[in-house]
Amino acid sequence: MSNSFGNKSHRLLRVNELIKRELSEIMYHLDWSEWGLEGLTLTLTEVACSKDIRVARVYFIPVGRENSKIIEEALNKKKSIIRKYLGNKVHLKYVPELRFIEDKSFEEFRKTSELLKNLDMDSR
Repeated sequence: MSNSFGNKSHRLLRVNELIKRELSEIMYHLDWSEWGLEGLTLTLTEVACSKDIRVARVYFIPVGRENSKIIEEALNKKKSIIRKYLGNKVHLKYVPELRFIEDKSFEEFRKTSELLKNLDMDSR
């Protein structure tokens, strides 16, 4: 499956950006109070569609980094509603199945930077 997400064409990059922009708008207006997530603020870092645009992996970072598991669960429970709204906004042959994944790359970068900083201090 990972093979179907590689080798991005110009069209696929445009579709990824379109979906990311529209999802940001949709998710801003959704009611998250049933999950205890009033005023939910997310940053969508990347959308990666498969080559056939049937599946879209949506990477997000919760602002404040709190309740990330609850947020991921809430997103995955609401993905059918989000997909329906997305279908009304974008004009594609298929509206991709959405898979929400917490983006941990910034946290990994922070840990790596901290390790390098400690190594630099130890070598002095």
